[in-house]
Amino acid sequence: MSLLDSLLDRTVALSFDRSGFLRHQRRFVASDLDVDLSGRVIIVTGASSGIGLATARALARLKATVLMVGRDKARTEAAAAAVRAEVPGAQVRAELLDVAHLAACRAWAAALPEGEIHGLIHNAGALVDRVIRSPEGFESTLACHVLGPLALTEALAPRLLRAQDARVVFVASGGMYSRRLDVDTLHHERDKGFDGVKAYADAKRAQVVLNEQLAARFDATGLTFNAMHPGWADTPGVVKGLPTFHRLTEGRLRSPEEGADTVVWLVACPRIRGERGKLWLDRAPQPTHLLPWTREDEAERDKLWAQVHAWAGVDPGWPRMLLNK
Repeated sequence: MSLLDSLLDRTVALSFDRSGFLRHQRRFVASDLDVDLSGRVIIVTGASSGIGLATARALARLKATVLMVGRDKARTEAAAAAVRAEVPGAQVRAELLDVAHLAACRAWAAALPEGEIHGLIHNAGALVDRVIRSPEGFESTLACHVLGPLALTEALAPRLLRAQDARVVFVASGGMYSRRLDVDTLHHERDKGFDGVKAYADAKRAQVVLNEQLAARFDATGLTFNAMHPGWADTPGVVKGLPTFHRLTEGRLRSPEEGADTVVWLVACPRIRGERGKLWLDRAPQPTHLLPWTREDEAERDKLWAQVHAWAGVDPGWPRMLLNK
């Protein structure tokens, strides 16, 4: 990386916006996505629009079998139909699931036809301006971004482990850079004083830490875990959740396809087999902290692992128990 690139990246804005993607794109290896994913089954949550839809479309072009997961039946089926219309021979299937509903995650995973799963992309998410409770009573930001993905990963782990070179990817957010992990503030038991933007950033910080923890616990296997953040992409979620930000930055935002590029690369590129536990932007590893006061200690990390498992109703020793079978 040149000195100029390094200086521009330190501005954050000129790294996360479209100019950052176009600049970073110059270092991409052109052959990295010259792959045929025929026979590989990849799950994409939040696939009815935005980055999830762009990811599903790109994977379909690489001939993967894509399970497009969404919580709205009509929108998800329309998105799958659009991919079939755009990509000749696309093997995509619309799947109905609210990732914030823990029991539904387990039931959906159990009902899937037998077979290996080669990729699981945790993209579903929402930024809300008021407290919305999940069916189990958790604040929806926590449930959708952390607890549901944990429950779904645990339920699908046996199939992921049976597959060769299976990969799990968390779609995080650069907003997490402003927040320090504080497990006690994640649940939002009271509605008063709720700040949706902070709750979103806190959940994304928790996602990145959880990704590191899962990667470490599955280190001896072929199953890898990575997180990425897409930069500032122009998606329906941004329009709805951050209208002022969208209005001010609209001309500088990345396309959904540019935001999705690293997701596709992480789940499909043969060259990076074995990479695990990192946070990526534009196909390059990134620091997980930009500000020294956002760093958590090991005690807080351990507390996160124990607490999210308790909330999700998952035994915290499940990786060890699964690998010892």
